[in-house]
Amino acid sequence: MKTRQITITLLFLTILVSKAQVKDISFTLSPAAEYTWWDNKAGFEDNLFVGGKLGFGFGEFVELRAIYLQSLDLKTNFKDFGIAGYDDALFNSQNVTVTRWGGEFKANFGTKGIRPYLTLGAGVQNINPENSGDFEQVYGSLGLGTKFKLSDRIVFSLEAKNTTYRFNSGMHLLSDGNKTDFGVTDADFENERLTNWSLQGSLQFYLGGRRPGILSELDEAYLQRFKGGFKGLQWVIEPGLAYTDFDSSSLFRDTYWLGGFAGLDLNEYIGIRAFYFQATQNENISTDFDKMAMYGGEFRARLNDGNGVTPFLILGGGYLSPGSDYMPMANADGSFSVLEGGEFATGGLGLNIPLGKHVLISGGARAMITSGENVADIVNTDDIQTHIFYNAGLKFTLGAKSKAPNTVYRENLDREISVQQTISSNKIAQLKQDYQSKIQVLENDLKEAYKAKDVDKAVQILEEKKQVTKSLGEVEAVEEVQQQKEAKVMATTSTKTSEKEAVKKVENTVEKSRLIQMSPEQFETLIQRIINNLDESTTSLKKKDTITPSKVNESIKDEKIEQLNKRVEVLEKLLLELNAKQAQGTTKLDNNTSNDVNEKQQVDKMNGVILDKIDVLNKKIDTNKNQTVLVEPTIETEREVTINTFANESLLVYNSFSTMVGFNYGGASTANFGVRLHYDVIKTKIEFMPELYLGFGESSTWALSGNFVHPISIGSDKYKPYAGAGLGFGNLVNGATGFYNMIIGTKLPVLHKNLYIDYTMRNSFKYNQIAIGYNLKF
Repeated sequence: MKTRQITITLLFLTILVSKAQVKDISFTLSPAAEYTWWDNKAGFEDNLFVGGKLGFGFGEFVELRAIYLQSLDLKTNFKDFGIAGYDDALFNSQNVTVTRWGGEFKANFGTKGIRPYLTLGAGVQNINPENSGDFEQVYGSLGLGTKFKLSDRIVFSLEAKNTTYRFNSGMHLLSDGNKTDFGVTDADFENERLTNWSLQGSLQFYLGGRRPGILSELDEAYLQRFKGGFKGLQWVIEPGLAYTDFDSSSLFRDTYWLGGFAGLDLNEYIGIRAFYFQATQNENISTDFDKMAMYGGEFRARLNDGNGVTPFLILGGGYLSPGSDYMPMANADGSFSVLEGGEFATGGLGLNIPLGKHVLISGGARAMITSGENVADIVNTDDIQTHIFYNAGLKFTLGAKSKAPNTVYRENLDREISVQQTISSNKIAQLKQDYQSKIQVLENDLKEAYKAKDVDKAVQILEEKKQVTKSLGEVEAVEEVQQQKEAKVMATTSTKTSEKEAVKKVENTVEKSRLIQMSPEQFETLIQRIINNLDESTTSLKKKDTITPSKVNESIKDEKIEQLNKRVEVLEKLLLELNAKQAQGTTKLDNNTSNDVNEKQQVDKMNGVILDKIDVLNKKIDTNKNQTVLVEPTIETEREVTINTFANESLLVYNSFSTMVGFNYGGASTANFGVRLHYDVIKTKIEFMPELYLGFGESSTWALSGNFVHPISIGSDKYKPYAGAGLGFGNLVNGATGFYNMIIGTKLPVLHKNLYIDYTMRNSFKYNQIAIGYNLKF
């Protein structure tokens, strides 16, 4: 019944979230199989679990899933438990059914090739031996896996997972007969922290919404924000007051808490928080603190776009840590127990009420699920208890506000348009270059025609050049429209207008000259007048130019060549016009011209004059191109240059600083918070990495170590794996001791490759740490 109620609740919450975010979420169903290697103290044979996951994802990178797994053919096994009188021949194995149901947060780190992901989960585990009642505990899990795309909507996932829980296996799984045979009693066993490793494979089917591996517009937009590191995110601080109404069978006293939440909002829907609260004394709101604390983390999913009053879904977990002198509730016999800390899982709803742009009232109610001592049965610690946790406080936001989807979509659209404009600009530039190359080829052919005095070929080439030049002008007109820098357009407008007026003035002169009845002498005079007119126009333009230091260094020959080219251009236009008129029979000759002079011969003479002048101009252009212009070099003041060498430098060069958070298992289970310094060892690829961390959990721990790590080349720029070793000193369980480290990890292709994840083994797997860190470049 309890499982059915929770399943219905999860489905209801899923429907609520789907109504708010159907545009950007995906719905998934994942049948799964998991092989488990149990802790030696668990009392189980290694076995297989089967089950499935039902979930939804907020874009490509964040998913939330409900989980159900059940064991197959699981039997008890105490061979490696460590019982002194154990006899395998006398041991009677019994069948056990283990089921797990809970929730899981999944973070994806890639979209192509190898696509790793990280999972954090919590829930309830039920152990049901065939010969006795069942027992329930809270479990926590941490996994690291990778995905392989099989089709558009099917993904295969492979994940290594570590699961931890507390249970008294000897007391509950050994039969009374075996206890007698082995000479042990219930008092010889205790509640222990158990950890087991498993390998899980699953097929993930996307039933609706966006497809896997395809970034939505929202994904693309927020990826751009992550590329700049943490500067694009919205940081959140929530100081506040809380109250816990503990289960009536719990040994914990109802209490108020002072503390708060801190974290960040990834976008307007998704937030991540870490929290810490300290209990107050005597169920009063005061600064007199009791000897109990709680800390952990939670995932928040807002059920609307974050404007106005905003409800949100809460899923998370943490650790309840009473001190050794914490005063619990009295047992049924009036005695008092020393309580141990333990994990809890939370789920609930919250509400944000805005007071201003960066200040909100925030509150919520959560169900806290724990497994612990019962006032009526302090020996049995394997019953689930449900407590209610209330909180209220002020929410302060720092940094840029998460943008609304419409704004993000619009920005993404603008970016796509900009990309298309860049592509168009490149195509225009290529087309422009092609036309310019064609014109250059035609100009070379023209020079050959001029030298050969081949008027027909010259006119044919000029006609083709005219069409190519026209096409080039159209391309340049499109290019001008494409340009969006108004200042550049304004700066060139006046110059272009003046140049057009000068050309128009020359063309008008040519146009008028066509109406004149010309003799050959008059024609030569006209040509000289046209050239003089052109020179005056270009000279006036030069005078209007502002002389800058860069123009002083420009070669004078370039200006002269430009002037000669313009003369050639005008003469070519005249040649085209003359021959076009002649072909139509409209060329008029002076009345003084002898009647026996053939009209075509007259035109040929004019053509000859033009060709001669063009040939002379081309020779002048070639001569100027071959001239060398001497420019007096600028004398610079001699500067003293310092060359750095390693002779006087330290062996280590500071690179960066990073913060990290991790989980330690083996010895004491703790949440570790620490810092690392990163130094480059000169002339090598080796990095020296001192590390300091504090651990909170079953006991308070600390450690200081120094590691040397070396990059591992895998031929990929996305992932930067590394491995190394080192020595350290610290309090890992009970008292300070020395230890050695082996470390392996990788830098991830997100957040400018400043995010990393690694595994540290201390003293031959006696103490193990999985950590995630962020590199800060200062």
